[in-house]
Amino acid sequence: MSSTQIKELFAGDIYRRIEEVIKVDQTDEAILHEELGEYVLTDAIRSHYKNILRSYWETPNKPHEGIAIWVSGFFGSGKSSFAKMLGLALQNRQVLSEASSEIFARRSGDTELTVLLKQITEHIPTDAVIFDVSTDRGIKSGNQTLTEIMYRLFLKSLGYAEDLDLAELEITLEQKGELERFEATYREMFDQDWNANKDLIAFSLGEASAVMHQLFPTRYQTQDSWVQGVQDRADITAGRLAERCKDLMGRRRPQRSLVFVIDEVGQFVARDVQKMLDLQAAVQSLGRVGRGKIWIVVTSQEKLTELVGGLDDKRVELARLMDRVPLQVHLEPSDISEVTSKRVLAKKAAALDTLRELYGRHSGRVAANTRLTADIQLPELTTERFQDLYPLLPYQIDLIIQVVSGLRTQGGATKHVGGANRTIIKLAQQLLIHEGVKLAEQPVGRLATIDQIYVLIASNIPSEIRGKIAVIQTEVPHPFAQPVAKASCLLQYVKSIHRTAENIASALHPAVDGDSVLPDVKEALRQLVDAHKVRVTDGQYRIPTPAEDDWEVTRASFQPKPGDVHRIHADAVTTFWEPRPSHNLLDARTFKGGLTFNGRSVLDEDIAFHVALAERGTELERQTGEARSRSQVERKAVFWVAGLDEHIDRETVEVFRSREILARKERAAKTKDETSLVADEKLRLRTHESELRRLLREALLGGSIFFQGNDRSPSDSATTVSQAASRVLGQVLPDVYERFGEGAARVTTKDLDTLMTNENLRGLTSVFAQLNLVRDEKGQTVFNTETGVLKEVMDRIENKTSYGETATGRYLADEFEKEPFGWNLDVVRLFVVALVRAGKVKATSKGTTIDSALSVEARNTFSSNNLFRACSFQRRVSGTDINDWLEAEAAYRDVFGKQLPELQASVIADAIRREVGEAEEKLHEVHSTLLSHGLPGATVLQEAIDQMRAIRGGNEDDAILSFNGAHKGLKEAVKRASELSAALTEPRLLDLRRARQALDTHWAFLDQEVDLPDELRPKAQVLADVMARETFYRDLAQIDQFATAIEAEYAARFQAAVVARTESYQQALETLHGNPAWTELNEEQQARVSAPIASRASATVPVSATIPFLRSELSACPQHLKTALQQMMELIEGNCLVTINVGDFFAGRVETPEQLEAAIVALRQRIEKLLGEGKKVWIQ
Repeated sequence: MSSTQIKELFAGDIYRRIEEVIKVDQTDEAILHEELGEYVLTDAIRSHYKNILRSYWETPNKPHEGIAIWVSGFFGSGKSSFAKMLGLALQNRQVLSEASSEIFARRSGDTELTVLLKQITEHIPTDAVIFDVSTDRGIKSGNQTLTEIMYRLFLKSLGYAEDLDLAELEITLEQKGELERFEATYREMFDQDWNANKDLIAFSLGEASAVMHQLFPTRYQTQDSWVQGVQDRADITAGRLAERCKDLMGRRRPQRSLVFVIDEVGQFVARDVQKMLDLQAAVQSLGRVGRGKIWIVVTSQEKLTELVGGLDDKRVELARLMDRVPLQVHLEPSDISEVTSKRVLAKKAAALDTLRELYGRHSGRVAANTRLTADIQLPELTTERFQDLYPLLPYQIDLIIQVVSGLRTQGGATKHVGGANRTIIKLAQQLLIHEGVKLAEQPVGRLATIDQIYVLIASNIPSEIRGKIAVIQTEVPHPFAQPVAKASCLLQYVKSIHRTAENIASALHPAVDGDSVLPDVKEALRQLVDAHKVRVTDGQYRIPTPAEDDWEVTRASFQPKPGDVHRIHADAVTTFWEPRPSHNLLDARTFKGGLTFNGRSVLDEDIAFHVALAERGTELERQTGEARSRSQVERKAVFWVAGLDEHIDRETVEVFRSREILARKERAAKTKDETSLVADEKLRLRTHESELRRLLREALLGGSIFFQGNDRSPSDSATTVSQAASRVLGQVLPDVYERFGEGAARVTTKDLDTLMTNENLRGLTSVFAQLNLVRDEKGQTVFNTETGVLKEVMDRIENKTSYGETATGRYLADEFEKEPFGWNLDVVRLFVVALVRAGKVKATSKGTTIDSALSVEARNTFSSNNLFRACSFQRRVSGTDINDWLEAEAAYRDVFGKQLPELQASVIADAIRREVGEAEEKLHEVHSTLLSHGLPGATVLQEAIDQMRAIRGGNEDDAILSFNGAHKGLKEAVKRASELSAALTEPRLLDLRRARQALDTHWAFLDQEVDLPDELRPKAQVLADVMARETFYRDLAQIDQFATAIEAEYAARFQAAVVARTESYQQALETLHGNPAWTELNEEQQARVSAPIASRASATVPVSATIPFLRSELSACPQHLKTALQQMMELIEGNCLVTINVGDFFAGRVETPEQLEAAIVALRQRIEKLLGEGKKVWIQ
């Protein structure tokens, strides 16, 4: 390490005064001169200034509304300084007899910027209203709008009263030319100057009211009239602000522009939509009214787009706002390092060489020992950066920024921490000269560390944390304990940097040529955690809060009881059984290992593992011997013993404490701190549970395993408990399941399906031969039911049912799953269904008997695991023998022309039912046709259908025997149905319907006619006879011939009747038209009178017309004519025509000439009388 002190490296006076916080509204000229003279313009900052000044200079020639400048940057980016310097430069105020624009231009060192500033100060003189919206003492608290704040400070800058009501009074009096008289009257009344007292609001409002009464007694009749009438009425809107700025600047600052510089606007607006709308309105109004004469510069941590984007309200019009804010400046973090290096850490030329040589010798060491892991990209360490920032490192600037920002956002800092840019510059100086650090007096090679930064900002950290860190020096012996605690504390405020042991060591690395302090840091952290001075969560360290301290005290009070320890160990050991230990025996079935822990069953599987834990020493030895002995007695189980040590015991206690405190606190957690504690504890619980599982896993893998007295302890190659248990399973399974090989096969759904669907046993899958379920018997495949596994299953069914009990599928599955078999459900089910197929067993499911494996019921039942288990089985007793089967085979072949697949009752019955069912469908179809068309022969088919239904509905034996007895009748019915189906095509059915109509309708009429041809009647008789026969379908041609003859005769007579009717009515119509009176009728009367005759004079007749109908129409023709003539005369004669019915005078019989004469005399007298009355008589 060099003997040169660090302070000898610097070019400037490191002990000079540097202000803690920048104030945008600073008025002290000495401070302003210092700030202007020391302001550092990086290349990026210089470029931003030139862009703004160019736009400002061009505006008078091209007026526009885009007059807002948005300056953004995080804490410490220098945005406040940027805005303030811009305001001072534009305002060009005198600072210690020197123009601020000249100081700034000289500091910039840029020709273009200098020229721009000179042009602006000469041609666009500007006033500036500069203030911090969050700290200005003239700003009221509460819901005061930005517009109102701007207006108040604008009025103040012009010399008006700060109170809006008083300011409005001054403006109004000034406009009317009364302000000087008001001030003179005030001086006379109160012997004081108005301008000196007007901001003393408590007095000035009342005094102004008294003056107004004195000046205008008629309007203000009492001394308090004015103040009562105007107080708090001077509301200000964005539009009014703009108008007043334009008006009052013209009045008191003519020919000058105006710039508002407002610091911390982003913080003021925050997430308040109304405040953002107010800002938007102010910017738009100033742009619209001022047209480039009124500008506004604001600062914010967030960019404009980010701030507006965080507002969930569409009223803030981002696009329009962006038009009004064309100049947006965002300051980057890289500028702070450059500013800091130039303001405080600037080096002498010789010092730069020294530092270059120092870094060259130790660059690898310092880079490795100070590397941080973070969620963000930290500045890279290079020779140039090392020279510029030494004794700080590049990342430390970012670290300080984030610490200060974190303190601010978490409410831990006092107000003066505010401007981070100024704070970092100040902190860099204080690291060098502060009494508690004095890094400047250290030899070159020493580095700034995070615990030294803690010393400088400790007052901003909550007192309870400071107190806790302060006593660490006496309560934790490790020398690194307190620096580590300080580092942990500050890193808590930095979200992007991980609080790991490695990062803490990097942040505490003391010297360029020093070794890593990571071992010391880790040991210090261990002691701090044990002493509850530091908490570790997911590998990250931090100082606990008082609430966390209380949590730890409560947690430490919990101690587990033996039952608690058992549950915790059981939970851990149970996790080792996932995945479940297993072994695939003979590549046919996977067997699994169960778990019994400390005598209590946890997981029930094929082979039980009895696991016990015992404290190392005599207890472990005792339980190991007991386990060996039990394994010799309980020969189908495995026994596993492992030892416990102090590490397992400690982790068990920690798991219990975490679980216990979570059980008591989790549900009651309401606050953010409480929920955070719960979340941390859950993480700690997971950590301890993981460690406990690791320790127990090692203990079990190092333990003892016994089976049937033999040692089966895990080999060194086993890495998991489940793996070790699986290997043991592979060793013990053949000894437990001795008969497993007899059913060792992978039975698939296809195997079971072929058994229940294939009619021929030769089509079964290979698994049946593999399991020796079938054999060849004289060329036919038959089941092996007398030996092997099928006999074993058959015997179990018989034994169970012989005692009156039920042998269910569940019983059989459970029985054969046990040792010594170990067959799974699929294998057992295949065996049982094979017995059903062989006719040895019948099943009952939901009250339905299943005696055929080929039935739909069998497939539905046996394909479902649940239905199979619920199904009951019993031995089947058959009512038929081989002779019945042979007879059925011959009948089957005779009726259906097919061969039976096998000579087995169930197969034969199923085949008969299937074929009979198909034949029944065909018979039913033909039967329905006969009935729907009224054709004979349906009764014969119905009898056959009934017989078929009986065969299908009966049991297996009944089906065979019924079929044997009825097969000849069925054969005839099937044959007849086939012939009928072929004969009764749609055209033939139409012919039959026509023949039926010829008999029932046409012949019924013709049979009454006397002049029929001689040959027609015999044909009709034959047709009626054939249509009544069951074999009518064999004489369809004759039926068609005779029906056609009847239809022809009827058609001829029908046509003759039509012609006769037509001719008769046409003649009547001619008679009517020839009557002399016809022409006296008009067209409508003629149509009405002739309608009944004209409608029948056409050869067109209704479809429903018959010969009797047509003949009756012919007979009625004279009457229709007579009626028409009478109607014609009535229309012509009107009331003069009287109709006399001759029948009225000849009532009854006329038997003597005297009676005749009397009637004629009476008729004459009646007619003569009517004629004498001038009537005309119509006789009918």
